[in-house]
Amino acid sequence: MPDRIDPQSFPHPPRPNGGLPATIENVGHLLDQAGFTARFNVIKKRLEVRRDGKRASMNQIASAAMLNGIGTNWLYPFVDELGTRNPYNPMKDWIGSKEWDGTDRLGEFCDTVLVTDDYPEKLKTALLYRWLLSATAAALKDGPVPVHGVLTLQGDQGVGKTSWIARLLPQHLRGDYIKLDHHLDASNKDSIIGCITHYIVEIGELESSFRKDIARLKGFLTNDFDKLRRPYAKDEAEYPRKTIFAATVNDDRFLVDPTGNRRWWTIAVRGLNFKHDVDMQQLFAQLALDLDGGEQWWLTAAEARELAAYNLKHRAVSAIAERVADHLDLEMTGYEGGEAKTAIELLLEIGIANPTNAQCKECGAALREIYGAPKRIQGRDKWRVHTRSAWKAPKPEVY
Repeated sequence: MPDRIDPQSFPHPPRPNGGLPATIENVGHLLDQAGFTARFNVIKKRLEVRRDGKRASMNQIASAAMLNGIGTNWLYPFVDELGTRNPYNPMKDWIGSKEWDGTDRLGEFCDTVLVTDDYPEKLKTALLYRWLLSATAAALKDGPVPVHGVLTLQGDQGVGKTSWIARLLPQHLRGDYIKLDHHLDASNKDSIIGCITHYIVEIGELESSFRKDIARLKGFLTNDFDKLRRPYAKDEAEYPRKTIFAATVNDDRFLVDPTGNRRWWTIAVRGLNFKHDVDMQQLFAQLALDLDGGEQWWLTAAEARELAAYNLKHRAVSAIAERVADHLDLEMTGYEGGEAKTAIELLLEIGIANPTNAQCKECGAALREIYGAPKRIQGRDKWRVHTRSAWKAPKPEVY
């Protein structure tokens, strides 16, 4: 199609003895007639211009505008505005590219993650399922999708954690929409932009991010909206978050936040099949139907309690908290029943005679992380706990 366009065909025709007015409507007509399309990528949060199916530049649009007598002072912001009116979501398009064929692939996908001997398969499946649902929701829902959990793969170096995350999307989408081994610094603007312009972000070497401001990191991860100033814009704009997070870590005692670690959906892995042939588009299409059916992408109360119990194993904890965790039957977390115990009673059971106030506080903090707030029973704070029936206390130690 020729670049010269009949000036009388524009919504706002030329002024007497003048050129075409540089209006949004005229710029839109120019794009249509010259074969350009402008659209806003809601994942990358950027304007994308194409011409005849190929990537085009703003300079090409400027050339066409000048050829037709449209000034370029306001050309770029007008094209940006037109693109904003034409949003598209490549992840949503990919998930919806084929209907689900009815084959359940969730089990096959979960089998690609091999957990350590002491890690429950049920919790692994729950975390993978909820996290994938959150990814599906982030892609399909128009509004913000609060991030409830960061899928955290803990295991030896070289086990394939990063490669497994890369396999979540097909090859043609990975480069643009997965950011691998990102060293997240929530106080650094460039680090933040690197996150929010991708669909899946791997926080690599999670320990290094924890050495920064943990409170700021947690605040960033739980934001519903992201702020970004786009090219040609004077001010920042808010966009619903479309990013979900995974993390990888080698050290098994990596959780250092004393205020709680519920955001870290930890799976202790001994192996990962990152060369699997699971059709990920079909898996996401399957999950989209679950989402439409009302399935939640956050953990149930029972799942959250079980996660808290196993996260305790990954905390940089004292000997007291570690012995408490060893004494509890963590696989029974979330089940009804259990014996009501105070922190002092539990400390006595694990062989600590005459517990100090500091030890009681440590024990109480561990119980609170696993079971939540205590109940007031007969005037004392107690938790209903399940202990290992075969466990026998050693001879009491005096500290």
